[in-house]
Amino acid sequence: MVTFFCPSCWKQIKREDKKCPHCGADIIEHEKKGFEEKLINALNHPERETVQRAVWILGRLRSLQAVNPLISLFERIENSFLKMEILDALSEIETPEALGFIIRTRDSEISIVRQKARELVKKI
Repeated sequence: MVTFFCPSCWKQIKREDKKCPHCGADIIEHEKKGFEEKLINALNHPERETVQRAVWILGRLRSLQAVNPLISLFERIENSFLKMEILDALSEIETPEALGFIIRTRDSEISIVRQKARELVKKI
């Protein structure tokens, strides 16, 4: 059985819902969005695995639109492994802003994140 979530509030909805019964978001409008925009939206999903997949795919797509949302996600989460995934994705995207963020992260208080950032900086 597939579980459906509102793309705005991420509460569970029924497959046939056109509007979210919890927050009123227009589900039909969301369905019109492009794949990349939906992936960026998935960075706020409550399931960790969904977020991790979205981060990985955005990196492989080299999504320029995802740089700021990825940095924002990095700054608000505590999961060290997801932080390292985000750094990998940013290194794939390779914008000056993404690379600058990786460089700044070399001084992270979290040792494995700091180590990952330093490893990626060596490759730059």
